[in-house]
Amino acid sequence: MSLKKSLALLVLSFLFFPLLRAQVYNWADGEEPDEPVTLENLQGLVVGLNIGFYQANHSTAAIYGGYGFDRAGERNGFSNSWLNNTIQGNPEFRRRTSDAMGLSDGEWSFTESDMPNEMRYRPSFMWGAHGRFHLNPDFAIFAEVGGTSPVTVGEFTITNLTAAPGQLQDQFINNFSIRGEEQRLLFTLGVRQSIGRKAVEQRGGNTAILPFIEFGLNSTFVSFEENFIDLNGNVLDLTLFFQQQGFLVDEARVLTGVGFGGFTTLGAQIHLGGDIMVDLAYRPSFEHVRLGAWDDRSLQHIFLLRAVWTRF
Repeated sequence: MSLKKSLALLVLSFLFFPLLRAQVYNWADGEEPDEPVTLENLQGLVVGLNIGFYQANHSTAAIYGGYGFDRAGERNGFSNSWLNNTIQGNPEFRRRTSDAMGLSDGEWSFTESDMPNEMRYRPSFMWGAHGRFHLNPDFAIFAEVGGTSPVTVGEFTITNLTAAPGQLQDQFINNFSIRGEEQRLLFTLGVRQSIGRKAVEQRGGNTAILPFIEFGLNSTFVSFEENFIDLNGNVLDLTLFFQQQGFLVDEARVLTGVGFGGFTTLGAQIHLGGDIMVDLAYRPSFEHVRLGAWDDRSLQHIFLLRAVWTRF
């Protein structure tokens, strides 16, 4: 079963468990259900589940742009870059590249100008556990842990030297995809304040939906995972290094790093009735993202759906 299907089943179980629990009272024995928790008397510990989308800042995506890094985490130059070595690092690799384009050795070139111009992160699925302690119905302290697997994509080129003068650019420039993958573990600690309850009550409105704001500190653990290229269907791992004879001699060091920063959250809480509350929220965070020699302070974005069980 895929991760997304497993999480979907977990969310459904989380939402429907209180409804199933409500069927076990034995009225004949005089057992009665507890008084329902309402948002007007909510206090104490509540737990929840976060799911949503994480958009990493593109500034750190360059680490997956084909240059790679040495054992100290410093970026390589073009001559010893991972991508250059994979394309033409030895005669066998040049022959493999030639076969992928249907050309002979000497009919194509790969130089530094062919390296990826830009790498960009795609939005990634994120998950997390949420717990908070309500001091009163509208103010709480909370902590979260979550994870996501950002993917960064880009393109590099190889020049076809056999193109005739006057041909269109796409007839002598061959484009190929490059992809990087990483893991991020997210920790947050903050405070939460619901807004406008008294004003709604004074005009006789329904407080089932209220805006809220959160702010606090966060920490992000980042781990470099993979770096691949697709050479016309031949997927090649840039993190494996070979000698001139084609034998594997080493693989890249897995870089990791921890960054710190702050965040705020803007959203709306929706009381679905019973013990279930749902938050719809947008959370920007400004933080360091550290990975080897890369150390960038940038803005990340999270769009999340949080399901909360108010009886714990």
